[in-house]
Amino acid sequence: MTEARQGRPERQPATAAQPASAGRFGPALAVLLAACAGSADTLAFFGLGRAFAGNITGNLVTAGYGIATGDGALIKPTVTAVAACIAGEVTWAWLLRRPGAANWLLFVQLALFALVLAGWLAAGSHPAGDAALVLLALVAVALGGQSIWALRIHQTTTYFTGMLTKSVSAAAAGSPASLVTSARQLASLLAGAIIEGVLLHWLRPAAPVVPLVLLSATAAVHLHGRKADAAATPPD
Repeated sequence: MTEARQGRPERQPATAAQPASAGRFGPALAVLLAACAGSADTLAFFGLGRAFAGNITGNLVTAGYGIATGDGALIKPTVTAVAACIAGEVTWAWLLRRPGAANWLLFVQLALFALVLAGWLAAGSHPAGDAALVLLALVAVALGGQSIWALRIHQTTTYFTGMLTKSVSAAAAGSPASLVTSARQLASLLAGAIIEGVLLHWLRPAAPVVPLVLLSATAAVHLHGRKADAAATPPD
């Protein structure tokens, strides 16, 4: 007799749209990815050209001011970051249509951050000009892809204005529980930015290591979640 016939809900296998570790391990994944986004955006803005890797609104406002004043130094990095972030989102959305893609795309993002570290060190931890734009683009692609990946675990890891707005609206309507999640994610973002800022200021060559370490921890939790879910799944 199947679980459904016995009155118990039938266990649904993970799909490309929802990684196996999304349930029990979703909050841990969200915390690590939010911290990763905070560190990556800090690296991008303060180390790669004064543009955010995963903040479309801020970049477009800056680009608009650059266009209005004819300041190419503002236009190039912000337009590069926006275009690369969108490219990452489109690519990840397309790849996640494939079965099992959510289980290896974290490693693609890791590879992008590894390339950033290599380029950073090759430039003496002070990339400029086209080199800085290339590294900024890599970070933006990685965060754009992360934004799409996080949707599959129903968590916000890069776009926090909308998350906080919804939480405040829900709290005003008498449902304050989501404020706890918002506070957790914002605190994680801030923690990632602080850690990145410390390294940029005091140990600059190692600055790109922060998102690498945080994303490696994310991948480890994700893999552990897959194994735990597989072990908990009863045989047919």
